Amino acid sequence: MTPAPFTVASQLTPHGEDTFIGNVPPGWSVVMGTHGGLVAALMTRAAGLTMGPDRPVKSITVHFARPVKPGPVKIEATRERDGSRLSSISLRMTQAGETVALALSAGGPSRESMTFVDLPIPKVPSPEEITQLEYLPGVMPEFMAHADFRPAFGNSPGSGSPAGDATVGGWMRALEGAALDAPACAFLADAWWPAVFAVSGGLVGAPTIDLTVHFRGDLTNATPDAWVLGRFRSHLVQDGHFEEDGVLWAEDGSVLAHSRQLALVLPLPDRGMRPPEAS
Repeated sequence: MTPAPFTVASQLTPHGEDTFIGNVPPGWSVVMGTHGGLVAALMTRAAGLTMGPDRPVKSITVHFARPVKPGPVKIEATRERDGSRLSSISLRMTQAGETVALALSAGGPSRESMTFVDLPIPKVPSPEEITQLEYLPGVMPEFMAHADFRPAFGNSPGSGSPAGDATVGGWMRALEGAALDAPACAFLADAWWPAVFAVSGGLVGAPTIDLTVHFRGDLTNATPDAWVLGRFRSHLVQDGHFEEDGVLWAEDGSVLAHSRQLALVLPLPDRGMRPPEAS
């Protein structure tokens, strides 16, 4: 069986102690450089390989220093501390000798504790009841060809107004049997079009400055082709920046991950691309 495109794009090969080599394939770009969700997925995979299966990744924060281009990348991990309950590591991704991304990550086993949940899954139609968003080559960012999107929240991109609700999202999954593990959740946490699109009233660029993902569900038994419901919201667009908070739910209603990112708001270069239209 041919591996899923996401599985191929996010795979890493050990290259010495706590060092890994990846190869970013063509076809994963946004307006400038490689999609940040794939970069975050590579960092998450490197963190998991460094800490090992007994200490699954619980948190990662990625800072994007330069656009990543198709081609080889190297990730070097540093074990900052291995405590009795938690490991903390730092990671640096380089390409052609330049730092392109930095990350901090923590991992550890799940523990028995009290339970409190105040994040019920929103009531939306099932993914089978929503029409799949058609990928349009040359119109949408290339990376969107590798995922299935079923819009359930928000205005069509660029059709809102500053007085509207900056909420977007819906059902999604990486295509062709990709496993829903921590790297896949990191990818999906950044895969939907930005929440600022719902209130922009036009097209804008939204490059991510930093992305944090907290992994809350059990992702050790990764399920292929599993649906995830993502909801992403912004509450403040100001001084050329906006924040975005996200939640990823499994179909059974359990929370898989939280995300938060800070991004820029920029004029979109005229390259013949536009965001998709939500149905």
